[in-house]
Amino acid sequence: MVAEQGYRSYRWKKNLKVLFWPKAALSGYQGMNNYDSWFGENFYNDNFHCGIPHEEILRNIKCKTIFMKAQTNISENGILMAALSEDDLKKVSELISDCNIVHFDCGHGIHIEKPKEFIKCVVKLK
Repeated sequence: MVAEQGYRSYRWKKNLKVLFWPKAALSGYQGMNNYDSWFGENFYNDNFHCGIPHEEILRNIKCKTIFMKAQTNISENGILMAALSEDDLKKVSELISDCNIVHFDCGHGIHIEKPKEFIKCVVKLK
């Protein structure tokens, strides 16, 4: 632990690197040096969304849109462990006039877990 503290003391601006950890595991720590814990707390308790007119914002999107949807996971306690449910996705598709939905068999980090498929979707927007 002392060696790690010494290493981080002069590399605090850089992303964490542990040579024997898989890249996928390290990706979860990228940007943590700048992470604001209040953001996470407000996202968790849903204050993050207070006052944001989501329906109005989505309805006003007029360009061709690809919505990338990861797996919907619901915990044993009935808590949604994803960005949105399938019902939410249906509403999004109704609000955005030109919306193509692409489902991914992975978790929230589509760009990390399925990078080739992610890039194919983005390229299709051209």
